[in-house]
Amino acid sequence: MLAIDEKATIKNARNFFRNDLEKYQALSLSRYTIQSGMPAGVAVSGGLLDQAERKQIAGVDAVATVDQVRDAMDKMQADNRKLLELKYFSRLSILDLCERLGYGHSTVATKLNQALLEFGLIFGLAVFK
Repeated sequence: MLAIDEKATIKNARNFFRNDLEKYQALSLSRYTIQSGMPAGVAVSGGLLDQAERKQIAGVDAVATVDQVRDAMDKMQADNRKLLELKYFSRLSILDLCERLGYGHSTVATKLNQALLEFGLIFGLAVFK
C-alpha cells in the first residue's frame, strides 16, 4: 500500500490556497462580464465570439473548481475548516491567528499543517511515496 507524503501534500494544499484559488475565484466571476457585439449563435472562426466562448467555458470550469473547494471544506473537521477560512479567506496572518485562537506560533503552525493535510487529502492534492 502506498504511503502518503504528508509534507508534499501540505505543500500542494498551501500552494493551491496561495496561488490557485484566487485565480479560480476571479475567473469564475469573469464569465459574467463577457461583452460581445456579435448576436448569439453566430459562428465566427477565430473571432471575438470564439474568444468569448473560450472565456465562458474557462469560467464554467473555474466555477466547478470553486464548488469542489466548498464541498471539500464542508467535509473537513470544523476546527480545521475554520482555521483555513481564517487564514486563506479572511487573510489573517499567523500572528493574527495566534491572537484570535489563543495559541502560540508553533501550535498554530502545527494546526494549520493538519488542516492543510486534511484539505489536501479530501480535495485530491495528496502525494504518495
